[in-house]
Amino acid sequence: MRYKYNCGELVQVNGLGKKYGKIENQLGFIIRKDEFYNDYLINFIFGGQDWINEGSIQRVLGEKRNKTERYQIRLCTTEEGYKIIKNKIKERSPISNNKFLKIDIYRKFKKDGNTYIIIGWKSVFWPVSNKSVRILESTLQEFKSLNIPFQYVLLNEDILTDIRIMEFIDNDNNVNIFFIDRKIKIKTTFQ
Repeated sequence: MRYKYNCGELVQVNGLGKKYGKIENQLGFIIRKDEFYNDYLINFIFGGQDWINEGSIQRVLGEKRNKTERYQIRLCTTEEGYKIIKNKIKERSPISNNKFLKIDIYRKFKKDGNTYIIIGWKSVFWPVSNKSVRILESTLQEFKSLNIPFQYVLLNEDILTDIRIMEFIDNDNNVNIFFIDRKIKIKTTFQ
């Protein structure tokens, strides 16, 4: 479980403590959290420890460490490829944080007698440890041997140079529909 403050983090306290009563502008380090009362045990720099309510604590050194980055994700593949991904997800269910239940973009188009599907997520946490993300990316690696075209683009919203593109467009260039301009956009030529 993630907490608002990390163990060992430097904080400033302005409020009431269980042991010392009113505390003003005292610095201390978080030792641990009591989940039931939503209080933190703080070791004060100038001596002593006390339980302080979360509302009386302020972060001293900026934003929380271990911030998870947000991504924009887009995938274009054939209808057959999309069904293979969906079946592999279904086989491995239940998945606690199934990203396929939270798709922001879903579009279908036909070109040259084939049906293509575009799916995407606008601003999402995309951890590589997520089961549905692992299934998606491992399935895409199999697509080349199955001769299924795809284009998969990940764009980190915080670090714009962090872009990852996986694609197999040798046999069908119709899936090559994305371009990146601070955001991932769809080329209008596919319609």
